[in-house]
Amino acid sequence: MKKNKEKLVNSRRKFIKSTSILLMACGLNVENISASSRKKSGFKVLEENDRFDIGNTGNQIIQKAYDLGFLYEEKHMGCARCTVASLQDAIDFVPADIGLFRSASCLDGGATQTKLANCGAFTGAGMFIGWICGTERFGDNKLSHKLIHEVHKYFQKEYGSVICKKIRDSAESNCPEVVGKAAQRTTEIILKQFTNYE
Repeated sequence: MKKNKEKLVNSRRKFIKSTSILLMACGLNVENISASSRKKSGFKVLEENDRFDIGNTGNQIIQKAYDLGFLYEEKHMGCARCTVASLQDAIDFVPADIGLFRSASCLDGGATQTKLANCGAFTGAGMFIGWICGTERFGDNKLSHKLIHEVHKYFQKEYGSVICKKIRDSAESNCPEVVGKAAQRTTEIILKQFTNYE
């Protein structure tokens, strides 16, 4: 079972690397595709009834979030910042914010040497959700709580915890997979809330 899992992970890594190399050969930098194509200003905090029409691209966006999360964590490490970066680069209707990315830079590995705090992928997902639909100053934060609770449910079901050490044990320290799946699930939750994706 463990060998099959390793083969699957290795084949995914090869696919992601080959895709990345192909895109770079075409003159595209995978890490900047979405960020460079978005407006950097004019983004307002999203509210309960805000909706974006993404056509039938939902599954592609969700897959892109997984692929980028896996690739970024494997290449750069840092589960919180890699989760934030993959969400920023996969979800085109949300502009990238360098301040949000920088804020996530010290939150990987449970942000502690003991790894007994929240998983950085969970924390990064929460930071991104808070950034897109949190409150400006002490307003109603029900929507951001609703969405992070959905992410929490996913982590509980998948790993039985949001604690870094427990997730590492459950996922056999396969952090790229944890980040990829966290970005994937968070993207799905966001698309269901704010787009025509079903």
